[in-house]
Amino acid sequence: MAEPTRDRLQGLKIAVTGASGNVGTALLRRLTAPGSGVAEVRGLARRQPPSLAPYDGVRWHLADLGETRSEHELTRFLDGVDAVVHLAWAIQPGRQPERLHRVNVEGTRRLARAAAAAGVGHVVHLSSLGAYAAGGGDREVAEDWPVTGIPSSQYSRDKSQAELVVRELLGSREGTTLTVVRPTLVLQPEASSEIGRYFLGPLLFGAARLLPGQVAKLLPLPLPALRVQFVHADDVADALVAMLDRRAGGPFNLAAEPTFDADALARALGSVRVPVPAIALRTALSAAFHAHLVPTEPGWLDLGTQAPALDSSRARRLLDWVPAHSGDDVLRQFVAALGRGEGAPGPLLSPAGGPERDPAGDPANVPGPRAT
Repeated sequence: MAEPTRDRLQGLKIAVTGASGNVGTALLRRLTAPGSGVAEVRGLARRQPPSLAPYDGVRWHLADLGETRSEHELTRFLDGVDAVVHLAWAIQPGRQPERLHRVNVEGTRRLARAAAAAGVGHVVHLSSLGAYAAGGGDREVAEDWPVTGIPSSQYSRDKSQAELVVRELLGSREGTTLTVVRPTLVLQPEASSEIGRYFLGPLLFGAARLLPGQVAKLLPLPLPALRVQFVHADDVADALVAMLDRRAGGPFNLAAEPTFDADALARALGSVRVPVPAIALRTALSAAFHAHLVPTEPGWLDLGTQAPALDSSRARRLLDWVPAHSGDDVLRQFVAALGRGEGAPGPLLSPAGGPERDPAGDPANVPGPRAT
């Protein structure tokens, strides 16, 4: 494959789906910054963001990718743009996998069809570590590792299928460059409220805010092995800008060093590791999920224990990508912000305490009269 050329960002019209979320907000900070060279930024979201930076420099379109009628809105959204970065992805409600599939896989299909119809020259699809098959052992896998997912994880199945959709519709389309991005766990302090509510639910998230000094002091981690990486949302955004600037096609892994095993993860958090068999953790998580104590379905644990670690050499070589944040710093900053209940002004990143009791989007996560 030929080396990507530089200096393609100047004068571009760029569309971003999921633009008010974790990675989207970080990307908007770059695309709307003075001197970026970008001619126009369009954002797609379900809810109107506030008129504050970086959201105020964006032309907004409101649509729900899970609705069939959204395809017409997507065609208007992409009319005349040079590139689209597809970040939109629903994490909750985990109790409604068919609804998630409708938004994530079928929504990606609608976006890809609209991009083809609009003649968009560059499509950047944010996939995930979760698209990869289980395995890897002690080595970090490159982009040629099988992208067949982990069957017991809803998130992994949908990520794998969404990649298949964009490759089928856009991979061999003349005049279209397709880029597929596979980051590891993407964190930033500003997203701690959003991510905490998505995975801990309102009860445990509230407890984490009340007892920040006690969070993760005793950390139950699965046996026999764990290999996990992190990457800062700002570093992912830098990689996305480089992909747009160089119109770099193909798949890219994104992960910062180091790769943590269970002991290293506990040390980074200042915690004491409590080794627990993975099956015991899964049983406990399943019970908590079915009791509506947490919104996290057990497949997330399967993903965490089975997914491979990532080799990001291709991004470093073709994009000159060097993460500014180490995995240690990313994790510590995120956990500290989680304890403080911090967030950002966007509709997804805003701190808890707003009108929605469960901003993850699933009333069933809230014990009481609304639980079913």
